[in-house]
Amino acid sequence: MVTDKIKVDGWGIGRDEALEITDRFAEYENVDHKTFMRLHLLAEETLGMVTAIAEDFDALFWLESTSDGKAYIHLLAETDMDYIKKKALIDASKRKQNDAAMGVMGKIREIVENSLYTMDEVESLQTEYGGSPLMYSSLGAVDSSSLASSDYQWSLSMYKDNVEDAKNTNPAAQMAWDELEKSIVANIADDVRVSVKGSTVELTIEKKIK
Repeated sequence: MVTDKIKVDGWGIGRDEALEITDRFAEYENVDHKTFMRLHLLAEETLGMVTAIAEDFDALFWLESTSDGKAYIHLLAETDMDYIKKKALIDASKRKQNDAAMGVMGKIREIVENSLYTMDEVESLQTEYGGSPLMYSSLGAVDSSSLASSDYQWSLSMYKDNVEDAKNTNPAAQMAWDELEKSIVANIADDVRVSVKGSTVELTIEKKIK
């Protein structure tokens, strides 16, 4: 099943409709109550991130299910913008940069936000902890067909693996691990990916529902 695509923006337009479509999706998939609530919470976190980026940011929101029992929450934004709009987003980001650095969803928001500013401004979308680039790679295909052949991708599951490997020797990684353990999204989503292909940025949250 693939739901309708809802336009959402930084002013909160489309938020209620997106949550309604999430609940209808969960009902259609006949999930149990716990899964229903977790899908709703993941949608809320995604939409909250949209509001936090900037008031003039907009994107498409939708959900899909696959035959192997997985659900995907999608947020797709175009990055082809004029200089004035891009500068406004950057300025908004700088005003909120302290908030952006807090929490796992704050970091994911920062990655989405940075990907709006073109490759040359964010060093090919590399994010760092402890002085070394973390969790970006060139891609082949991935589970969700809409993310196949992306130019760049950040993956929460890969991030977890790398942080876990480094936490015993790197204090920054230990802090990142503590943050992951406290994150609702990190604990209930099977993966979160941010993919960049050409002028589009897509956030995809994966959740097994059956």
